Amino acid sequence: MEWAVLFPVIVMLLFAGPQLALWYFAREAADAAAQAGARAASVLAAADGVGQQAAEDYLAQLGTGAITSYSVDEARTATSVSVRVTADVPNVIPLPGFDPSVDVTVVRGQERFTTADSP
Repeated sequence: MEWAVLFPVIVMLLFAGPQLALWYFAREAADAAAQAGARAASVLAAADGVGQQAAEDYLAQLGTGAITSYSVDEARTATSVSVRVTADVPNVIPLPGFDPSVDVTVVRGQERFTTADSP
C-alpha cells in the first residue's frame, strides 16, 4: 500500500529536476535573445524591426531543443526600446494543463546625441 501512495510522488520528483532545468535554460535563452534584440534596436538610427530580427536570429541559432516555439515583439518610444520574448518549454511532467512557458521583456534606452541646449 505504501508503494502505491509513494510511487507517483517519487515519479513527480524525478521529473521535476529535468523540467526545472529545461525551464531555466529556456528563460536564460529568452533573456539573452531579448538583450541582443534590445541592444541592436537601441543603436542610433536603427531601423524598425531590427531588434526583433536580432532576437529571432539568436533564437534560430540556438535551435529548438529547449524552446519549442517562440514569439518576439519590439516596441519603441521616443527614448526607449523594449523587446519581449515569449517561449514555450518542452513538457517533461505528464500533468494535464501544465504548459511551462517563459516571458522576458528587456527595456533599453535609445542612443541619442544631445547638446547643452537640447537635453
